[in-house]
Amino acid sequence: MNKIRNHNKKKHKTIWLICHYAQQPPYNTMLRYHNWGRQLVKRGYHVVIIAASTVHNTDIDVVEQTGSTETVCDNLRYFYVQTPKYSGNGIQRIRNMMHFCFGLKQYVRKSPRPDVIVTSGAYTFPFVRRLFQNIPVITDTLDLWPASMIQYADFSAQNPMVQMLYALEKKAYLESDALIFSMEGGKKYLKERKYASRIDFSKVFHINMGCDIQECDKNREKIQETLPWDKNKFNLVYCGSVRQANQVKQICDAAKELEQRKIEDVFIHIYGNGPDQKALEEYVVENKIKNIRFYGRIEKEKIPFLLSNSQGNLLTYKQVDLMRYGGSQSKLFDYLASGKPIICNAHFGYNLITRYHCGLVTKSQSAKDFADAVCKLRALPKEELEAMGRNSRKTAEAYDQPVLVDHLCEVIQYVMKRKKK
Repeated sequence: MNKIRNHNKKKHKTIWLICHYAQQPPYNTMLRYHNWGRQLVKRGYHVVIIAASTVHNTDIDVVEQTGSTETVCDNLRYFYVQTPKYSGNGIQRIRNMMHFCFGLKQYVRKSPRPDVIVTSGAYTFPFVRRLFQNIPVITDTLDLWPASMIQYADFSAQNPMVQMLYALEKKAYLESDALIFSMEGGKKYLKERKYASRIDFSKVFHINMGCDIQECDKNREKIQETLPWDKNKFNLVYCGSVRQANQVKQICDAAKELEQRKIEDVFIHIYGNGPDQKALEEYVVENKIKNIRFYGRIEKEKIPFLLSNSQGNLLTYKQVDLMRYGGSQSKLFDYLASGKPIICNAHFGYNLITRYHCGLVTKSQSAKDFADAVCKLRALPKEELEAMGRNSRKTAEAYDQPVLVDHLCEVIQYVMKRKKK
């Protein structure tokens, strides 16, 4: 580890992190690349982050907010590609993505030139490779597009747009200098591709989403607000997107099931926004479900305070076949860092919750089984709840950002050595 850091301080390499969804805080809550950048700077690298101006699931445009396409945040240079606003997962979003990819050309002559580029999403790779032909490119995959579009959003596999994205994915996996998958089963996914025999598996690495423990703890101590709930209740918190893939309706139905069972001391708090939020708020009112509340979008820095004051945190997703390759949700690591038990409704491969005894996984995706899991957690002795919480925290520490960026530095050195050869 020390060799990596000392080596980098001497070389002062420049790393570009290109990700459509990597806007600086507080505009975005997916801080993988911001956290990576901060850690890389500590190791002596120069870091530039290039992102789209539009923030996913919002009507925020960072360029409109800041008045510039270039900003500095935590000693990191941010460049923004101006992209059209969109909502949902249809043609508007694809148009937005293409604007980002084609807009990268404006940064070809920016200084300092990158020694290595990390690009997020296989669909961006061909554009980055065409613009930066002699620079090693690492493709970081956080979501198995377009397979997730088919399984979560019901797109047809024969859809021309999906076929185009599969072609871009194939090119990225075959031609990238290295591949990083946030899900642990990324290598398994690759081995099941028809072109697997053409992939160099020595270039495939796994770096999960992780969290910044120090930042989480600092924010938890800094944010000392009056909690908007009754501390005498068994309070459960969900933080994340409110859309079809996240199955938040199942939480609402489980809340209704708990009321029908006359369980009056459980209250569920939903933080986050998305296309389903308004409909679910109306659903809760129409069905007179009184033990659940929606709060809307929450600033990232407030999340540790809220999670650490709950009795448990909720992780919900629509069960799909892709889950056998594992999950890599940012909110999972926020939950783990809070030191509280987790209830998960989905059966992921490589599941950290079950592997390290951090909480409960429901038997199925029914509201009844979800309510059963809530009741089981609620009935556990205090000592067992605290043990689950300690396991959660210990697991988060194993995925702390300094640990993960040590792995990233190994990948960077790997591609630099390949370039020399």
